[in-house]
Amino acid sequence: MEAYDKIHQLYQLIESRTAANIPGPYKVGVDLGTADVVLVVTDEQGNPVAGSMRWASVVKDGLVVDFRGAMIIVEELKAEVEGILGMKLDKGATAIPPGTVGRNAQACGHVIAGAGLEPIMQVDEPVAAAKALNIDHGIVVDIGGGTTGIAVLKDGKLVFTADEATGGTHLSLVLAGAYKIPFEE
Repeated sequence: MEAYDKIHQLYQLIESRTAANIPGPYKVGVDLGTADVVLVVTDEQGNPVAGSMRWASVVKDGLVVDFRGAMIIVEELKAEVEGILGMKLDKGATAIPPGTVGRNAQACGHVIAGAGLEPIMQVDEPVAAAKALNIDHGIVVDIGGGTTGIAVLKDGKLVFTADEATGGTHLSLVLAGAYKIPFEE
């Protein structure tokens, strides 16, 4: 399945609150973003099976600033997807901005653990996107709400990763200012 098709299929599954008819075993991933929190279930090959998301402000520029709020949202997303799939989810991976270390990185794992998912892996957000989309040679640019993650892959190996301190919120501010329109618009 091509990258665009995977993104489109996941969007359709989230919007319709349904699951693809793909047998398990499944993988669970959680992205605690500045603009939203997303929980996605895929098959072993990374094809979307189900997912859910909530707009949220529990993370600022890649750092969890409302731990309890983030945990509650992940609990809700987990329960919603479990209902869609008709099964319990018990393990998951989480994505973090490149360069996030120490307790800041650990916070993402603690959030999903508090929501009932055993954290089994943490990976840089653009690397997670590359894996999910089966990109092994190229550049992934993940424009998030607060930061922009970049991953450069060559022959399946990560050769560069970085996180730039600007993202969708900043881009929206610039566009709103340039066009003299309210930020919300």
